[in-house]
Amino acid sequence: MKNYLGPSLISIFIFFSQSIFASDTHIVKMLNNSESGSMVFEPAYIKIKNGDSINFIMEDAGHNAATVAGPSGSIPFNTAYKPSTIIKFDVNGLYLYECSPHAMMAMAGIIQVSDTNNKEEMTKEIEKFEAKVMMPNVKTRVSDLFKKNIK
Repeated sequence: MKNYLGPSLISIFIFFSQSIFASDTHIVKMLNNSESGSMVFEPAYIKIKNGDSINFIMEDAGHNAATVAGPSGSIPFNTAYKPSTIIKFDVNGLYLYECSPHAMMAMAGIIQVSDTNNKEEMTKEIEKFEAKVMMPNVKTRVSDLFKKNIK
């Protein structure tokens, strides 16, 4: 009688390790207009797991996604106006990013990778960002997003 326990255990380990260590790719669109307003990222707030990626898709021309602030040890990113750019996130914490030419219109977003270990620092960075927003009707867009989603 053959021993099937070894191959069975290996198969089970491979199956569960794929689900445990699997990473996802999420989509964030760069838009001129949407139901949430003008010059927006959709979604503007996204929570992902460590090791996940975001595919930033330029639905309308003239946008980028560039780091304003991130957790200590993270690598800044910039999609450089490419139609689609995938960025992998492997440092936990909060990231604030903007569309460089439309930052004065509050075109920015927040990424939460697993936890909020840099919450206090991010609050300060959002205040600095919003001080540069020129349009009164969206001046607190990012801080409102932060208050709604970050507990």
